[in-house]
Amino acid sequence: MTTPTCKTPQVSRGNPESFSLEDRAPTNPRMAGAAVHSPVNEKNSKNPDPDQYLVKFEGEDDPYCPLNWSFKKKSFTTMMYACCTFGPQFSSSVYGPVIGDVAALYNVSTEVATLGVSLFLIGVGFGPMVFAPISEVYGRKIGVIVPFFISGLFAIGCATASNLQTVIIMRFFQGLFGGAPVSNSGGVLGDIWRPEARGIALVCYSFVVAGGPTLAPVIGASLSVSGDNGWRWTGYLCAAYTFVVAIISAITVPETYHPVLLSKKAKQMRIATQNWAWHSRHDEWDLTFSEVVTKHMARPFAMLLTPIVTAMCTYAAFAFGILYLGVVAIPVEFRIVRGWKEVPSCLPALGMFVGILIGGLMNIYFGRRYARVLRANNGKPIPEERLKATRIGCFLMPLGLFIFGWTSNPKYPWIAPVCGTTVMTIGFFTIFQGCLNYLVDAFLRFSASAIAATTFARSCFAAAFPLFGDIMFNKLGVPWGSSLVAFIAVAMIPIPFVFYRFGPEIRKRNPYSSQVM
Repeated sequence: MTTPTCKTPQVSRGNPESFSLEDRAPTNPRMAGAAVHSPVNEKNSKNPDPDQYLVKFEGEDDPYCPLNWSFKKKSFTTMMYACCTFGPQFSSSVYGPVIGDVAALYNVSTEVATLGVSLFLIGVGFGPMVFAPISEVYGRKIGVIVPFFISGLFAIGCATASNLQTVIIMRFFQGLFGGAPVSNSGGVLGDIWRPEARGIALVCYSFVVAGGPTLAPVIGASLSVSGDNGWRWTGYLCAAYTFVVAIISAITVPETYHPVLLSKKAKQMRIATQNWAWHSRHDEWDLTFSEVVTKHMARPFAMLLTPIVTAMCTYAAFAFGILYLGVVAIPVEFRIVRGWKEVPSCLPALGMFVGILIGGLMNIYFGRRYARVLRANNGKPIPEERLKATRIGCFLMPLGLFIFGWTSNPKYPWIAPVCGTTVMTIGFFTIFQGCLNYLVDAFLRFSASAIAATTFARSCFAAAFPLFGDIMFNKLGVPWGSSLVAFIAVAMIPIPFVFYRFGPEIRKRNPYSSQVM
């Protein structure tokens, strides 16, 4: 919930304890919300101002507002939430290289053992649908750090499991609670960065979202060959990382959600002045459990049914699914087709990380261009301008898939398919980043719910792709398996062009995005 940036009389900037003596008139606590007897009230008893004791930010340069924090404070907050987001993204794929060990230990097929990856991703998809609305009611810090810490407990449960059922159940709940920072961190960036700088901040956020799945297989493969119980150390490693980052974040990271900050300020003022009429808009909510479930938790699903979110989520989810498909395809290409050993066969995944870095630099370039466009538009967001890089990436993603597929034959040098994955990942990252930026700018007030809807959709795609990816590449072969996915990517190319041209008209008809029109 955003709050108008207008000046509040008699409230000092960033200091709720400094106000005029006229506001120190004693007030009966039981009369909270009623007219307060003070000289100001007596003068205006005939026409009382209902917002006289409403706490707001004092203008656009109020230092209490997170948008006006120092660059250092904003950068540190972004870094810590990025570290929280990296945890579940890393955990999602670090389990992939040890699937064979789990299958052999519990005497099940590889497809059954792969459920540890798929159910984790399904949990990540459902987690933001629960925790994103909570962050919009109780604050980002509670909505991120508490569930993130709990996910570490389930990582330990997975590492100590004595049967496959426990492994799969623990992985699901680890993903469910670990999904909180994946969506809420995007809402934090909307809280602290203005539109002209938010694009670059979202690039940094997306580095960890996309970088985790590409770096984790190398570490997972190294743990797999370390011994019979190497797969258990993937769980211990995830748990240790989660606990360290969660504790540091709980101690050092400030709250960023504007309505919650104003509610805290109003509480401080009530205590300091004994005037119980001071309040914020957030305090006016008579929130019930039923409202949390039917309104706030249902909001991401409702947004998912709107044309904007449906199209952008589908495109971003498909691109994200291809990222996980690449994680599956690379071992098939280099271990089975080329005969490389287990750990070296995962190293070409680093080419995908290089693609993420190049795609990030492209997004930073277009982000700086967007800042100039935004200044020319008097600071008003233009979500369609976020799709400039996406209109390039939509061609690079299928191109990279074709290159990877048709250079998979061992007669071609190994660098050729790696270049294909790099080009594909450049396209993926610009698509993923463009869709994310577009949704944040189009649904600024409900950005956490919009990202939650995106996370749900992309997690479902990412959960499905590993299940059929291994079968598809083994049955169709790497060339035609890659080509099949590339043809679908070609069919989605018109999406960014349609929204770039008709986006404003579509947003006008959307109840969630019309606020930024």
